[in-house]
Amino acid sequence: MSENIKTVLIDGGVPVAVSESGTNRFIYNLLPVGRFYDKRYGEINVSDTLLKQMQDNFGKFPAYEVPVKLGHNDGALSPGKVIDVQAKSQGLEITMSVDKNTSDAIRSKQYRYMSAEFDENYQDKTTGKNVGAVLLGAALVNQPANPYMQPLVLADDINPKKKGSKKMDELEVLKQKLNDANEKLKAYEAKETKEQEALTEDMQKEIDAQKAQNDKLQKKLSELEANNTILLAEKLKAEKEKHETEVKNFADQWAAKGVPPALLEKIKPLLLNDVNNVIKLSDNEKEDVPLIKFFGELLELMPKVNMSQISSGSTHIELSDIEKAKEHAKTIAESLN
Repeated sequence: MSENIKTVLIDGGVPVAVSESGTNRFIYNLLPVGRFYDKRYGEINVSDTLLKQMQDNFGKFPAYEVPVKLGHNDGALSPGKVIDVQAKSQGLEITMSVDKNTSDAIRSKQYRYMSAEFDENYQDKTTGKNVGAVLLGAALVNQPANPYMQPLVLADDINPKKKGSKKMDELEVLKQKLNDANEKLKAYEAKETKEQEALTEDMQKEIDAQKAQNDKLQKKLSELEANNTILLAEKLKAEKEKHETEVKNFADQWAAKGVPPALLEKIKPLLLNDVNNVIKLSDNEKEDVPLIKFFGELLELMPKVNMSQISSGSTHIELSDIEKAKEHAKTIAESLN
C-alpha cells in the first residue's frame, strides 16, 4: 500500500482558513488506504472509491457538522470539528480544528491516534436515497481498530523552529501554490484539447457531408450530360431523316413536273450533303437562300419533259432539252464545289 501520512500539522502547516479564535488546526490521515479485518465488522476495504465518495459527500451529509470527539461513545464530548477532507492516494486526509485544551492534550500525548466513524451506505434522511460513503465523525483514541493508523505527531516535533524556518515555510507555501497552478494549467490544457478534438471531429463530419453532397451532385450532372448526349443524337437523327424526306419529296415533285430523273440524281447529293446548306448571294446573311429553294427556282425556269409522252413512246421529245438540263446541273454542281 502507499506510504501513509505520518504527521499532524499544527497552525502554519497549510493555507486553510479557520475563523474561530482560540482553536488550533491539525491535518491527519484519518483513514489510510488498505484492507483489514475486525471481528465486529468483518472485512473492511478502504478503497480510493470509498474515499472519493466521502470527499464528494462532505458538507452535504450528514446534516450536522462532522465532530471531532473524545472517544467513540455516542455521548462523547466534541471539542472540535472536521473542516475539510481530501481523498488522496495515501488515504482520507482531514483538516480539523480543536480547542486549546484538546490541543494541549494532543501535545502532552494524552491522545496518540485518531479513528474514523463512517457509513459505507449512508441513507439520505430526507429522501431515503443511498448516497454512498459518508464520514460521520473523527475520534481521538489510543487503541484504533485500523492497523494502518499512524501516531499523532506535531509539526514542532518533526521540524523544530530554528533560524530561517519562516523563510522555509514561505518557500513551501510557494511550492504548493506553484503545484496548484500547474494542476489547474493541466486541467485547462486537457479541457482545451478535448474541445479542440470535438471541434475537429465536427468539422470533419461537415466536410464529409459536403463531399457526399458534391459527389451526389456530380453524379446527377453526369447523368444529365449523358441524357443530353442521347437527346442531341436523337435530335440530329430526326433532323437528318426529316431532311432526307424533304429532298425525296422535292425530287419526286420535280420528276412529276417533267424534270429528267438523271438531272435530279445529280442534284440530290448536293441537297443531302448538309441540312443547313445555303447559297450566299451577298455578304448580307439575310439574303442567303436555302439550297433546296434555290434549286426549286432554277428548275422552275428550265424546260420540262412531257413524261406522258416518254411513257407512251412519242417521238416528239426534244432530247436536246435533257442534255441542256444536265449541262446546267453540272455547271451548278461545279460552282458549289
